[in-house]
Amino acid sequence: MKWYTAIGCKMEDDEGRLLVKIGGQEKVLTEMEAMLWAALTWSLCAENKIYSQMYRVLCITFGEAHATEWADEEDFLFCLRRLKKRGLVAECDGESKEEALWLLLSKSVVVPVTDSFSERLGAFADDLALGKGLKIALRAFKRPVFTYEERMVLQQLAGGGYIPYHLAELTRQAGAVPLSVEERKIVQKQVLQEFMQILVSLFKKKQFVISCIQEGGLLEEKEEMENMAV
Repeated sequence: MKWYTAIGCKMEDDEGRLLVKIGGQEKVLTEMEAMLWAALTWSLCAENKIYSQMYRVLCITFGEAHATEWADEEDFLFCLRRLKKRGLVAECDGESKEEALWLLLSKSVVVPVTDSFSERLGAFADDLALGKGLKIALRAFKRPVFTYEERMVLQQLAGGGYIPYHLAELTRQAGAVPLSVEERKIVQKQVLQEFMQILVSLFKKKQFVISCIQEGGLLEEKEEMENMAV
């Protein structure tokens, strides 16, 4: 199954237009691209669910009578392909959302989010515009609660967000423990599992954005990630 999520850091130009910074480049989005990109930020959506979700957003934004006129499915799919081609939406295969997210994050460069009140207000307005409801939109003002382990990982990411590096370093450190070969492999697997679980939790808490994808990440192979997720 194919899954999609937004890539890049949100910005605005002097005219208030949405820009997305990715790989050192700033890219301007059309209105439809901006809506789709925002809807996929901090979420992983199955390919067969994206249009139905966006159609609901269009109905809320423009009214059901004008939603299809504004953008039919063909227009929408063209927009999705354009975002993928521009590198603003990432595609990942996975039997489940969890597996796909692990695979994606394992080869990502991430940037911790440090938002001001005005940015939280903007996120609140965006969630309302995307039809997520008042209860979900109000979460923009709620400070998440972190475990000690999550705080430690956030500090690591603040020093550098290249996830393959962190995975390689954890593997090296766990490999230095004086154990038998089999025991060392078990410890390495457990350490990587715990790190990835924390990373997924921080992603769901909207504590970082995926800046870009680096192919050839340490844990790119699907079989290895499936073994970790067991």
